[in-house]
Amino acid sequence: MDRSTLLVHDLKKYFRYFFETRGFTSDNFAGAISQDAIRTAALARGNGRGPAIFIQGIMPRSGTVYIGELLCRHPDLYAYPHHLWELPMLPLTADIRQLQQKFMLGYKMNEGKLQDDDFLPLIGAAMMAHLHAPAPQHQRVLAKMPSVQYLSQFFSMFPHENVLVLVRDGRDVVHSTLRTWTHLNFIQVSLLWNRSAKSVLYAMDHFEKNHCHGYWMTKYEDALQDPVSFAQEACRRFGLDESRYPFEEIDKIRVIGSSKLEEKGKVGWRHIKRPQNFRPVEYWSKWPLVKKSVFKVIAGQSLIDLGYCEDMKW
Repeated sequence: MDRSTLLVHDLKKYFRYFFETRGFTSDNFAGAISQDAIRTAALARGNGRGPAIFIQGIMPRSGTVYIGELLCRHPDLYAYPHHLWELPMLPLTADIRQLQQKFMLGYKMNEGKLQDDDFLPLIGAAMMAHLHAPAPQHQRVLAKMPSVQYLSQFFSMFPHENVLVLVRDGRDVVHSTLRTWTHLNFIQVSLLWNRSAKSVLYAMDHFEKNHCHGYWMTKYEDALQDPVSFAQEACRRFGLDESRYPFEEIDKIRVIGSSKLEEKGKVGWRHIKRPQNFRPVEYWSKWPLVKKSVFKVIAGQSLIDLGYCEDMKW
């Protein structure tokens, strides 16, 4: 693929990341799913396979690469099958629903034979079967995606899997994003983080009300502060054998995709030796007062709701 083709691909990808608004609000349509579809999905994905772990980051620059590096050290996980470094399945929720509607329109006598959202677990299971293909039977799949679009529908598409919802301080996300993609602007990125934060909060409430299991919302900052405790908690949350985790390897994890250690606007996803005391947080503290004020107006309440501050006095 030549340079110009790659550029067009990246522009399309990040346009979707930053300007798509569907799937971030609490009015997401949630249709019925039949037990037949759930059972078929279990067969299709592989009954003997343990639940995959999906890392869903609040948005790009939220730390999914580092969290993936922490988790993939566990010998019972098989990370990124087929070299699928990101798995943008949830953002396709509306498209899959539209596909099912077209299927129904193709033959009216099919109406009533499937529930409204049966295609979601069936297509999700087909993807899981594909991901399981290269993985040894005893290993569980690890996948990641820096997006929480349609997060509340995770268990509709993947009823037999687990999800780690990763959040990060919106001020640091905005700061890092603008260093990485210089053509974006402060207000655009702040609005996206706020939409994404609200999507996370709605999904957590939705999961609790519907008695879902196998999800964990955690903070990128906590993993940076104490990666050993993070790995221990991840093992407990997702049923991994803690005694098999190589904790001695944590300090060897290199920095990947840092917007600070690379030249501004030139993040190359190289593996860089971690500098001593490297902790990419609170760069926003040097923002001028006007930037802080704008972010407070756009996303200050979401920052409070996710537990990053108690009030607007920062």
